[in-house]
Amino acid sequence: MAVSRLFEILYYLVDHKQTTAKELAEYFEVSVRTIYRDLDRLLVAGIPINTVQGNNGGISIDENFVVEKAVFNPQEQKQILTAIQTIEHLQGTNQNALVTKLTAMFDQEQRDWIEVDFSTWHKANNLNHKFYLLKEAVFNNRIVEFNYVNSYGENSKRKVLPNKLFFKSNTWYLQGYCLIKTDYRIFKLTRINDLVLTSDVFNEKIKFPPVITSYDNHFMMKKVKLKFNKNLGNVVFDEFNKDEILLDQAGNYIVETDVFDNYWLISFILSFGSQIEIIEPIDLKEKLLDEIEKIKKIYK
Repeated sequence: MAVSRLFEILYYLVDHKQTTAKELAEYFEVSVRTIYRDLDRLLVAGIPINTVQGNNGGISIDENFVVEKAVFNPQEQKQILTAIQTIEHLQGTNQNALVTKLTAMFDQEQRDWIEVDFSTWHKANNLNHKFYLLKEAVFNNRIVEFNYVNSYGENSKRKVLPNKLFFKSNTWYLQGYCLIKTDYRIFKLTRINDLVLTSDVFNEKIKFPPVITSYDNHFMMKKVKLKFNKNLGNVVFDEFNKDEILLDQAGNYIVETDVFDNYWLISFILSFGSQIEIIEPIDLKEKLLDEIEKIKKIYK
C-alpha cells in the first residue's frame, strides 16, 4: 500500500470537494480497483468519506472534516514523515510536495535522513528501472516477463505475477507466482534481464504466498570453520554475525557458521586467495583443491 497516496487522496478530496473513482485513478495513475481499496482503508481509519450513486453523484469528504495536526502526537508525526520519505527513496518517486505540506502542518523540521542508491560502487546498473516496473506490477496485478539466470547459470524465460520485493543480505529479490512453473519462486533482481511490464492483468485466485525463509532453500546447509587473515576484519564482520567470530592468539579471525553447500561457497573462499584457510570440513578442502586443479589447467 502506498502510504503517500492515501494522504494525497485525502488532500485531493479536501481540495476538490467531490470527484469520481475514475478521476482519482487517472490522477494517481492506478486502477479504479486500487482507488476503491484506498478509500476503504481511509474509511477504516475513521475518515468520513461519502459515496453517492447517479449522474450527479461521486466521492466526497464530509464538509466539516479538517485535517488537524492534533490527531497525531509528535512521535506519530515523525513516523508519518519518515515513512513517506522512505517510500520516496525506495520507489524512486518524488513526494517532496507532500512531505513539505505535512512538515508545515506538523510544525516539524524537514530532514533528508535517508538515501537509497541501487547502483554498485564499481558500475551503474538498471535496478532503479526494474524496481519501478515491479512496483507497478505489484500494485496493479500486472504480469511481467523476463529472462532469468539461475544459480547454475541456466537461462530461462519467465512469466511472473510479482508479489513483493524484499531486501536480504545486501541484495534485492522478487517473490512472485511463476505462471510457467505454477508456483511461487524467488528471483534475484540482478539476474533478471529484459524485464517487460505487460498489459495483462491477473485476477485469478492463487494460493497464498509462502513465508520467505530462504533464497537457496533447495541446497543443503553445511557447517564450516574458516580462518581469515587478521587484515580481513572488515570482510568478516560484513559477512558473519558477531557470535560466529572468534580471535586466535595471532589475531586471526576464526569463523564457525552454517552456509549453503553450493558453488557460491567455493567461489567465496577462492576470492580471498591465501588470506583464508578451511579448517573444517575435510570434504570442503577436497572440493577447493579440485577447483584449483581445474583453474591451473586453464592457465597451463
